[in-house]
Amino acid sequence: MADTTEARRHKLSADRVEPAVYVARNERGAEVRIGGSDTDGVFSPGELLQIAAACCAALSADHVLSSRLGENFNASLTVGAEGVKDESRYSHFDTRVVADMSELDPNRHEALIERAEKAIERLCAVARTLRNGATTAVELVADDGRSETTIGA
Repeated sequence: MADTTEARRHKLSADRVEPAVYVARNERGAEVRIGGSDTDGVFSPGELLQIAAACCAALSADHVLSSRLGENFNASLTVGAEGVKDESRYSHFDTRVVADMSELDPNRHEALIERAEKAIERLCAVARTLRNGATTAVELVADDGRSETTIGA
């Protein structure tokens, strides 16, 4: 039986396409350009982290919202982050999801928002991961065209 941890580990990939720019891909054919915050036409890794947290929240609430607002309800989100000076990390993300509730009785807005917030708390894996401090590991491998050599790790 395959190690499920190992199986999940390498489903995403990225290739360097120009100096300090990578294109990341998943198995479903999606691509995103990633680079530094000073490079045009790319997302920085920090921006991707922020948008991942925000979209995870929105997607976690989507079923609850669509059950009351209809399958094609309009919504948008914005996200921002507070950085920790001199530590190269974020301390807090603020996400605002705005859902069009104009077709819903105004007396029902609060109850729907509460249900959606509970769904986010229960289902948003990105927020749960951030709150619980996932660990990371990086393995640098030298490829000389003949063989690969692991450095560090």
